[in-house]
Amino acid sequence: MKQLRDISLFWVAVIAAFAGFLWLFQGILTPFILGLAIAYLLNPMVVRVQAVGTPRWAAVLILLISFLLIVGLMIGLLVPVLVREASQLITELPAWIDAGQARLAAFSLRMGLDIHVPNTESIVAGVQDQAGRILQAGKGLLVGVVAGGAAVASFVSFLFLMPIVAFYMMLDWPRLVAKIDALVPRSRAATFHQLMREIDRTLAGFIRGQLTVCLFLGLFYGIGLSLLGLKFGFVIGMCAGLLSIMPYVGSGIGLVISVLVAWFTTNQWSEVVGVLAVFGIGQFIESNFLTPRLVGNNIGLHPLWVIFALMAGGSLFGFVGLLVAVPVAAVIGVMVRFFIGEYQKSPYYTG
Repeated sequence: MKQLRDISLFWVAVIAAFAGFLWLFQGILTPFILGLAIAYLLNPMVVRVQAVGTPRWAAVLILLISFLLIVGLMIGLLVPVLVREASQLITELPAWIDAGQARLAAFSLRMGLDIHVPNTESIVAGVQDQAGRILQAGKGLLVGVVAGGAAVASFVSFLFLMPIVAFYMMLDWPRLVAKIDALVPRSRAATFHQLMREIDRTLAGFIRGQLTVCLFLGLFYGIGLSLLGLKFGFVIGMCAGLLSIMPYVGSGIGLVISVLVAWFTTNQWSEVVGVLAVFGIGQFIESNFLTPRLVGNNIGLHPLWVIFALMAGGSLFGFVGLLVAVPVAAVIGVMVRFFIGEYQKSPYYTG
């Protein structure tokens, strides 16, 4: 029991120190966290390339440049389409509100209900008011950042610092792992290795696998809805795929929005059925092929735990909190399962 208590106190101290570190340096951590994430994602491929006789520095350089080129190409191809469709959606929103009001008024009249339907002008004015406040706050933040010279520093960090961090982390990954392992008390080495394997399995299953699933679903939904002729189908599909980092949430939101858009823009059941088919096929592929192969069925991260972690991380540490929320949730989940297992083996539990 004393061993379990000592381990618990140690990890509580580690978590507290980590939270304090994030709070103190959250303003400058983004490029370092993204660089570390890239290194973690690409390290298994570096090992494979290195195994065929390629020097590690060359394998790191080849894979990192390839990764950055692919990401840059995807951003260059997808962002203009997303911006164009989002702009069209904002332009046509008042007409949709009008159509929705007319149908709601007709339904209330047919059912003999007295439903107050707000006019379009008040709804649009409310949306514009909220958007104006957000833009004003963003403008003030931007002015402050530029005045402080942080904009230039941020630009430089994202263009240059993040790839540099990723390169050195990938290059020195074996040495970093060895140094960390050397600090572990030898009497606890077996337990530590077991925990690290479980954490790596969980992180690899969720982050590497789930990100791939999200990208596939975004492209599948976006292309499928666009081929179906759904207005703003690409932007809705991509957003649904990206939100699938929270399992079932992204696809559910995307399905509801797509059905509403299909009904309001075409008023045809065939379009709604087509939308249902796209999301149904996407979920079938994801559930039966992608998730079992890329993520695994026993990663130990419940969807509600992921949603809570993202909300808590964003609330406490902003954008940096969102970046580290899922990895930290995975580590905490592994530690909790370990402590429960130790507790159930202890005399305190068995009596």
